[in-house]
Amino acid sequence: MNYIVLDLEWNQAAYKVDEEDELPFEIIEIGAVKLNEKAEKIDEYSVLIRPQVYPFLLRRTKEITHITDEDLDREGIYFDEVCPEFLTWCGKDYIFCIWGTSDLVQLQRNMAYYHLKLPWKYPLKYLDVQKLYALQMEEGKVRRTLEHVIDLYGIPKDRPFHRAVDDAAYTAMVFQRLDREKFESYFSIDYYRLPKNRFEESTYRFNTYLKYVSREFPLKEELMHNRKVRELPCFYCRRNTKRVVNWFSDSQKNYFALGECKEHGLIRGRIRIKTAEDNMGFFAVRTVKPCTEEYKELILKKRDNLTSKRRERRKRVSIKAKQVKAEIKEKK
Repeated sequence: MNYIVLDLEWNQAAYKVDEEDELPFEIIEIGAVKLNEKAEKIDEYSVLIRPQVYPFLLRRTKEITHITDEDLDREGIYFDEVCPEFLTWCGKDYIFCIWGTSDLVQLQRNMAYYHLKLPWKYPLKYLDVQKLYALQMEEGKVRRTLEHVIDLYGIPKDRPFHRAVDDAAYTAMVFQRLDREKFESYFSIDYYRLPKNRFEESTYRFNTYLKYVSREFPLKEELMHNRKVRELPCFYCRRNTKRVVNWFSDSQKNYFALGECKEHGLIRGRIRIKTAEDNMGFFAVRTVKPCTEEYKELILKKRDNLTSKRRERRKRVSIKAKQVKAEIKEKK
């Protein structure tokens, strides 16, 4: 299996009113580096794409990429011609490696806009090199910029940044320095395409957590009332745990819960609610991990603080409502 280290550059509308809803970002350059199974470089791919939706580059885009409108007019090829050629270059057996999470989404958005068939089956797994570096060097807690990591590794900066093939080359250099045997198992799952039904929904096991991705629901309330979404399985045996703290929210997008497995002890869960690609519904990403007593206390404190704040807010609303009623009555 080969690794396709991908990077994209894109342009957008100057004003929100001019934005094309189905294509907020239009790709203007594809760059990629192909590595073999030993992570040795075997090829590069680079092409400029002539824009059709946003024909003029933003000044900021020009400043960052040093690409000009003249470059695109002179060298650019239309996306619906380039993309099939690029996918052929990728080959048949490969996994994408990208810095961050956005490039694959933008690639698929552009393909969908031009009615190009998506060749990947669900789920589309990829390697987020930024995340893998964070797991190896930052305990997963900090996301660094590509240039920052290049400086930390002391890699010569003999190529410019913010051009697709050059950023892909730098990303490949970082990837080559990672402990792939240890961290490559922490693949990421692309959320552009979601499970179509409950039979496609899956739970993925990683070394330190379980991840479940739901299908799309029209309403957040319907999503959070779904029994499968609200499950809290044990990280080790996957049996449902006895609830210690039921799911509660600190916002409209994050939910937390604690459970206890008779055999394996405390388990903590988190649900993140995300907007689906069509902006017409919502889906959930649930992670489950082993839990310490210290983290249990933090969750209990968070829940109690939120409960107290909501109680105080309801009290203020009730007092205000009584004041308004009294004022109305007095005026009468």
